[in-house]
Amino acid sequence: MMKRQENKQRFYLWDYLWWKQARRTGRVDGEMMLSIYIFALLIFPMMTVTIRLFPGVSALLPCVVFSIVTFAVMSLVSRIYKWRGKAVMSHYAKCRFNELLAVLLFFLAIAIICFMMYLLDKK
Repeated sequence: MMKRQENKQRFYLWDYLWWKQARRTGRVDGEMMLSIYIFALLIFPMMTVTIRLFPGVSALLPCVVFSIVTFAVMSLVSRIYKWRGKAVMSHYAKCRFNELLAVLLFFLAIAIICFMMYLLDKK
């Protein structure tokens, strides 16, 4: 007879990003870090494409719509990590925490957003 697998969970890159900031005691926590990456890699590019494809539409409308989407995503991340956070923390418990890497990961997301803003400004 086969043994029942007990609570097999998979851990992903976004779990690692959350863990990197969840260990910090600063102002940016894991949920904020993950939300910034979701914004930088998904929401902001979609907003940029929308503005480029529909030049007649005011840029304010996509900004308002995607701001609402961003806050919805942030609340979803918060809900997910209320129940998943403990498993992620125990999964990475034996990993060494590097404060410099956590700060660099945060600034990488900000750099991605700034670069995309530069590309959006350049017409």
